[in-house]
Amino acid sequence: MVAGRRGRAGGSGPLTASGVEPRLRRLVLIGAGRAHLHLLRALSRPLVRGLELVLVTTDRVQYDPAMTSGIVRGAYDESDARIDVAALAERAGARIVDARADRFEPHTHAVHAGSERITFDLCSIDEVGPPLGSELPGVIEHAIPLRPASILPEVRAVLEARLADGPHPVRCTVVGGGSTGVECAFALQRLLRARQGRGVVTIVDAAPHVLGDLAPCRETAHRTLESRGICFVLGTRAVAVRADGVVLGSGAVLPSDLVVWATGGAAPDLIAQSGMPHDAHGRLLVDAQLRARSRAPIWAAGDCASPEALAGVDPRRHGELLEHGIREHLGARHRGVAARRVQPLCLLDTGDGRAILRWGPLTARSRLAGWLKRRLDRRSVARLASP
Repeated sequence: MVAGRRGRAGGSGPLTASGVEPRLRRLVLIGAGRAHLHLLRALSRPLVRGLELVLVTTDRVQYDPAMTSGIVRGAYDESDARIDVAALAERAGARIVDARADRFEPHTHAVHAGSERITFDLCSIDEVGPPLGSELPGVIEHAIPLRPASILPEVRAVLEARLADGPHPVRCTVVGGGSTGVECAFALQRLLRARQGRGVVTIVDAAPHVLGDLAPCRETAHRTLESRGICFVLGTRAVAVRADGVVLGSGAVLPSDLVVWATGGAAPDLIAQSGMPHDAHGRLLVDAQLRARSRAPIWAAGDCASPEALAGVDPRRHGELLEHGIREHLGARHRGVAARRVQPLCLLDTGDGRAILRWGPLTARSRLAGWLKRRLDRRSVARLASP
């Protein structure tokens, strides 16, 4: 429990008026996603009274998903991307329940995790789960998933072993044409060029184009992918994975020696099973402030929030929105969320020390942009490590 703790000068004000004994309220955080890590850091600094924090997760360590391709190709040491979830929780005064939440009861305000039944006054869901489509035939047996981010060091070791030098070419397929999939395609092509037998990388996605989540970089990225010899199979889904290839929705089989599954994240089943309104992927229907549309004191972020009401909102801002909404609900002073008046900075790693940068009307691919991406990635992790 957090009570009577003095924070840094200039921080947000207390959650209750001074001199008034607060009624203890409990905020339960389900999962250790990026937005929850931001919230834990925010709550570790100001004076917080009358709020008990409970974090339900089995992830004591996380890795920044924005650094996925850099970890895969060895551009970052493990320590560069490592986030100590347990230390963050300790600084925020949060109790960790080392279990997965397996049932969520919004009407009784309770979460079941392992052997515990945890009641709450407020609840937020930001679980880092498996990738979308992992239930398809053969995916678990034959594909290498990039989610959750906590497995990335293991993924790097597996890829290094599978792409060890040899005289025969390796056919790599990346399922998922979002920013993570495209960056990993660049990284894999870089690793293949170092092999004697080389190889080829193909991106598969149901969308008619790549980078649905980073459209400002799409045109430059597409040209760069083509110049590297990376192939595309777009407009058709991957419906199964076999030992010798990826089965497409058309019935064709794309021959593959190595399959990387780089789709978006799946929401936990507990949202759909709770009876709360959700979309076709089981994500909670939320408003533009990430709060449940029913106005219950329940929030969702990251892969757990339906993107329907969040068009144009950078997922990296979910933590900021979540902090704002919870502080407002508790009656605490807060700075508010500043409106973004210019197009946000977009950076896409191209696997060769360079990156594609798009900021307003400026588009460029350069080593300076690559340096900037690595610097911002490391800074993001370092901020979470600082008290």
